[in-house]
Amino acid sequence: MDAKTVQAEIREDLGKGAARKIRAAGRVPAVIYRAGEEAAHCTVDPNELQLMFRRSGNPNQLVSFEINGQTHTCLVKNAQKHPVSRELLHIDFYEVNVNEEVAVEVLVRIEGKAAGETFGGRVAFLRRTLRIAAKPGDIPEKFVINVDDLQVGQFVRAGDVDLPKGVSLAIDAGTNLVTCMGKKSAAREAEAEAEAEAGEEASEEAAE
Repeated sequence: MDAKTVQAEIREDLGKGAARKIRAAGRVPAVIYRAGEEAAHCTVDPNELQLMFRRSGNPNQLVSFEINGQTHTCLVKNAQKHPVSRELLHIDFYEVNVNEEVAVEVLVRIEGKAAGETFGGRVAFLRRTLRIAAKPGDIPEKFVINVDDLQVGQFVRAGDVDLPKGVSLAIDAGTNLVTCMGKKSAAREAEAEAEAEAGEEASEEAAE
């Protein structure tokens, strides 16, 4: 995976007022954390970042910054967004060494139709990401799991996933990722989801 270059500008004023001015100017504050070194404060173009991640579809996309003549290859650590508008407010990166392994969460996707669906089962995710360790350039975009042979009550575990060269599990191999639930289990899950949503709506109304 190649790093995408993003233009960054050094940020001198770290106050909240300055952060508002930065956003008003169409940029967002960012911090690059570096092991054993002082964090670098800068600003970036949120549109450039969001377009880059939309095009790649990969939350582990490597980002390369040029700051004061030095190149910093980074992964996203955390992105803070406005709770209503979803506008990007602040973003944290952490610098990586391209020759050293890092542990990251990689998206899990499924393909095919489970055999258990013929008998009324339903495929459900138990985890939507798989934690792996790899050098930054070897981090896969996603893992695709074929569920054609999955029967009701069976699971796909972390250890069942085919890992590319240079990638290893950073989670217990017995961790369940996907299952095919029977009718009763699926119904109970749907009821639980409905109750949770109703509780959230009630809480929101009470808060208002």
